Amino acid sequence: MRRFHVLILGLVALATAPLAAQQPVQERLDMAALARIRDEGLNHSRVDSMAQQLLDGIGSRLTASPGLRRAQEWAVGTMRGWGLVNVALEPWDSLFGRGWERVSYSGRMIEPVMQPLRAEPMAWSGSTPRGAAVTCPVVYINIQDTTELAQYAGRVRGACVMWQNWNPIGPEFTFAPRRIDADTLIWLATQPVPEQPRRQAGPPQPSEQMRQFQAVQARNAAIMRFLRREQPAVYLISSGWTMGNLRTGGHLDGRLARDSAYEPIPQLMVTHEQYGQMWRLARRGVPVRLEVNVQNRWSNPDKREYTVVGELPGTDRAQELVIIGAHFDSWHSGQGAVDNAAGSLAMMEAMRILRTLNLPLRRTVRIALWSGEEQGLIGSRHYVRMHAAEQPRISAYLNIDNGSGRLRGVWGERNAAAVQVFEQILRPFADLGVVTSNLRPTGGTDHMSFDRAGVPGFQFIQDPLEYGNRSHHSAQDTYERLVMDDLKQAATIVAWSVYTIANRDEMMPRKMPAPMGTN
Repeated sequence: MRRFHVLILGLVALATAPLAAQQPVQERLDMAALARIRDEGLNHSRVDSMAQQLLDGIGSRLTASPGLRRAQEWAVGTMRGWGLVNVALEPWDSLFGRGWERVSYSGRMIEPVMQPLRAEPMAWSGSTPRGAAVTCPVVYINIQDTTELAQYAGRVRGACVMWQNWNPIGPEFTFAPRRIDADTLIWLATQPVPEQPRRQAGPPQPSEQMRQFQAVQARNAAIMRFLRREQPAVYLISSGWTMGNLRTGGHLDGRLARDSAYEPIPQLMVTHEQYGQMWRLARRGVPVRLEVNVQNRWSNPDKREYTVVGELPGTDRAQELVIIGAHFDSWHSGQGAVDNAAGSLAMMEAMRILRTLNLPLRRTVRIALWSGEEQGLIGSRHYVRMHAAEQPRISAYLNIDNGSGRLRGVWGERNAAAVQVFEQILRPFADLGVVTSNLRPTGGTDHMSFDRAGVPGFQFIQDPLEYGNRSHHSAQDTYERLVMDDLKQAATIVAWSVYTIANRDEMMPRKMPAPMGTN
């Protein structure tokens, strides 16, 4: 195994030769501290016990829900117990919206056959009236264009409405949890980096991808406005995943459901298989009737939301910061284990390791556990805006948000000088699967809030395992999806990375701003 990793590092050195040609500064690595961090992180980990407390004892953590508030208070108490300082719930600088939690759901098909309706209410869904079940016919409306809505006027009141097509998904012959092989990581490091979007004079123009996304949003919003006027009893949408797995998410009314005082029409995510059954029956003209009882509860009347923060104080450069973070909020169907208790617990454990070992830190190390990530990185975007005065003093922000898989490197966000630093910092973990970092950017999580503000923000490369095709945003996102050895590895690597970055003579290098023009 050792010879294999030496070979990998040699190949990576060749693959990243253009970076090496820039003569990177030799990092001073404290090997005595490394040995202590590895021992504490790998042999005395608290990740499993924390995971059981958080997931089994508290559960899912929808933004603004009572569950998230309980989890935030648990995190504050846990980190205070370790001796972190300035541990607090820091409020956002603007309101989020009302909170929501499930109370009960039951449903069944009563025609043409009697069977349970395997479904889950979407977040911010309304309830069926008077705390009782409703019985409704299933009506499929086939809408390719919003001009077709008028033909359904007066036909859906009191119905269970399906307005998505069903697409058959065959057997998955090759599914297995997946690790990234070393060849793929090396290949990624050698591929051309996508051209950086150029800055534009005047108002920014949306990309073609964004325009297509906005067109879909506009179509869906028009359909929802029509349906709200027509007053069906329930919306039905397909999970889109097979094997009875229920994906999860928010009500299609979006922010309107969070911001308003009205009662949204109940919306159910139905398993792909049962949605297909009803779709086929409805298309053949066979009457389908459902009996559904959905009860939910509104909460968070002040509409405020918070970020959990805590610190390990620095010494001679205490005004400079290294920030680590992960989003603490989740969707509501499972326990929010891989998305993203995994990242949050790894970051908390990294702070515990550093505090337990009482290692000296020149810069202050801060942890931030975000909320509102699932609604569009809202919490971290608020935080970056609120802490604008600190931005020049933030050396780096490190993030984990791709499941329970072990760390394999860092997405470099086109910051060549920072990649050179990470290559040296992470090299001692070749025996634990770290292969290489690369210049490529990645998206969809909270490091983007920092990167867009000009602060070096990075997401770790991770083994995907079953994140994207079984557990992510699903009812199966539970404790059982966590791989504890991988989380121990992640927390140990983060603790070492933070320790080294906090004690560098220089702050982490900034990348050059995007050039002006068009591409």
